[in-house]
Amino acid sequence: MHLVWIAISFTAGIVLASVRTLSANTWLGLGLATLFVFVLMRLPKFSQNRVSKFFALHPLFLFLPIVFFFGAWYFQIHQPTIDAFHIAFYNDREYEMLVTGTLDEPPDQRDSYSNLTLKVEAVDSGSGDMPASGMLLVRTSALADYEYSQRVRVRGLLKTPPENEEFSYRDFLARQGIHSTMSTYEITTLPGNGGNLFFRFVYKLKGKLLENTYRLYHDPEASLLAGILLGVDTGMTKELQTAFKNTGTAHIIAISGFNIAIIAGIFFAIFKNLFGEKFGAVVAVVGIFFYTILVGADAAVLRAALMGTLSLAARQLGRRNNGMNSLGVAVIFMLFLNPMWLWDVGFQLSFFATLGLILYAEPFSNFTLNLLTKLFKQDMKAFARILNESVTLTFAAQLTTIPIMAYHFNRISLVSFIANPFILFVQPAVMVFGGAAVFASLFLFPLGQLIAWFAEPFAAYTIRIVELFDGLARNSMLFMEVELWHLILGYTLLLGVTFNWDELKKRIQALSGSLRAVALTATLAILFACTIMIWRATATTGDGQLHITFLEAGSADAVLIQTPDGRNVLINGGESASKLSDELGRRLPYFWRKLDWLVIASTQEEQLAALPRLVERIPPENVLWSGNVQASFPAQALDKYFAAQGIPVSKAEVGQRLGLGDQAWVEVKAVGPRGSVLLIQYKNFRALLPIGISEGTLDELEFGNAIDKVDVLLLADAGYAPSNPPDLIENVNPQLTILDVAAGDPNGLPSEEVLKSLDGYSLLRTDRSGWIQVITDGESMRVETERGQ
Repeated sequence: MHLVWIAISFTAGIVLASVRTLSANTWLGLGLATLFVFVLMRLPKFSQNRVSKFFALHPLFLFLPIVFFFGAWYFQIHQPTIDAFHIAFYNDREYEMLVTGTLDEPPDQRDSYSNLTLKVEAVDSGSGDMPASGMLLVRTSALADYEYSQRVRVRGLLKTPPENEEFSYRDFLARQGIHSTMSTYEITTLPGNGGNLFFRFVYKLKGKLLENTYRLYHDPEASLLAGILLGVDTGMTKELQTAFKNTGTAHIIAISGFNIAIIAGIFFAIFKNLFGEKFGAVVAVVGIFFYTILVGADAAVLRAALMGTLSLAARQLGRRNNGMNSLGVAVIFMLFLNPMWLWDVGFQLSFFATLGLILYAEPFSNFTLNLLTKLFKQDMKAFARILNESVTLTFAAQLTTIPIMAYHFNRISLVSFIANPFILFVQPAVMVFGGAAVFASLFLFPLGQLIAWFAEPFAAYTIRIVELFDGLARNSMLFMEVELWHLILGYTLLLGVTFNWDELKKRIQALSGSLRAVALTATLAILFACTIMIWRATATTGDGQLHITFLEAGSADAVLIQTPDGRNVLINGGESASKLSDELGRRLPYFWRKLDWLVIASTQEEQLAALPRLVERIPPENVLWSGNVQASFPAQALDKYFAAQGIPVSKAEVGQRLGLGDQAWVEVKAVGPRGSVLLIQYKNFRALLPIGISEGTLDELEFGNAIDKVDVLLLADAGYAPSNPPDLIENVNPQLTILDVAAGDPNGLPSEEVLKSLDGYSLLRTDRSGWIQVITDGESMRVETERGQ
């Protein structure tokens, strides 16, 4: 395994150079001196002594130090020179800088901000532009509209990325060549475009695919598929991302070596039966690289694709050593592209997952087949193949990744060994149907939608199983402090046993699947998909009752009304687009991805921040608007979007009723500059929502006397005292009071005097109960909450 030892030497050189600071010329000099000795030993004059004869028989022993010093030199020359011509030179100054550059990547959009990666061209501290280089991470508004290759000029304070004992954001960004950050005060778009024409096309294609993903699927399934298919997992809520991490299944939502290594094996299992073993492997490799180009072909994806391809090749080469040598080549190639990747957790997981598949996939698969054959005393190849692809390969990869995960995250999820087999067997369907739907939608959207209906049940199943096991994971988590020497000792023991195992069994012949097994699998998959589709469709259609769901939206309001005949009305949206999209995706009808009405009841920033991104995914048929359009940036963005899309917008007026069918309506009781006060009525049931209550509105409503008694009262402005006087609460006398507020609200809400005025009233809070749903038939009501009932 010569290439393995060369890779180890190259890597060791990089590690030494990172802890022992010497100039690049010093490392190069040491390498050249070793090379001179190597050449000298090969000369006839010096080839007769014992040392020369030894090195003649074992030249690798003298060649490895050369590679070692070259690795150290290569690392050193890739460290940036921080001088007046590098952007990091101006970090942490007390004055603002003007920086000109080109967007090197598409914007990384989050709920409350966007990150722009800027390739710097010039800096200006007040005396004019001066040429500069380096990469700058710019944080700007979440609604800012920029794209790859745009030239921009930004103004703000340059900062060195922070670091602490738990996480070094500085090192994380340094691995991407970024050494400066800026929270901008101003961004100006400049004429002209930079960047690469090919990547400009690729990023536009990726953007269109992402847009279609959210048009084809509901959230949270849409965000899951965006992560799996396109590597964009920022649309998932923090809670759902945590659930995937807790259950050890996060590898499926990131395009990592772990993910592609598993998919590579599945691709081969599928294409082998269709095209034969050798040609099937070729088709599988083509499929992997097609997928790589589809998701943007950035460095992380290329790394994962190379690892996944090598894991597939290693299983076909016939000898484990060939696979190990291929892995050594991959390591050298990737560290040659960027030596800083060595400290990237994703790179380490990719390496060890692929190592596990190379070392253990074959013997574990053989063991499974032999065990099943002995237990059932019949041919179990078809079942063993399914079991190996969904369970055994996962375990092989987990065996070598668990130590590195324990080292970095100081915890191991025991439930991951159970959760992975339950979800991995549906991932081929998620990948194939999901990818086919998104790709087909580029050419014929209805066709893509049809395919998406078959893909979504598998994605929905994945999420529900992960959430189910997340409850178990919280009670089955092993927390530990793993030191570096623990990690080294663990891998030394594991690999020592592996390479000295005397009785490794021969590789079994490739399993040949019968048409009967394929047909049975396809039939079960279709039945499963249809079952989930029918269940999902019936679960989200009208049931003859009025549902009012107060979604968890921080210290803002997001209220979903679902009428008895199946109409859907959303009032405001809160701050988090991913959270709102996730909640709506779970509740809206399966075959109807639109809102019948969107009611803007307040135009304040925190009330609408989630909506500009949401309406692109779930557009409203109609809009009822109240409040000042100029009150916030999201309000302006929504107004512009509705005008561009031709969506009808009605201005709210006092006494106006929005009919919901079957004796149900939403009535506007008051209108002011901040928004409106709404009353929901269904037969004898009444709910008051003073979301946009303004100064003077209370007098107009006679402190509730003009409304009379209600069943449900939503407290205004997260329990702010001036908006919720005791007289209002007393006059409307609600059976249930609901408070939308964030846990640990930074403004100290709700006010203590409001809480005191609620003594004797039933109160539910979203910070404690999660979402709150009121269900009524117009005569009686029941209440369900996310946490308890």
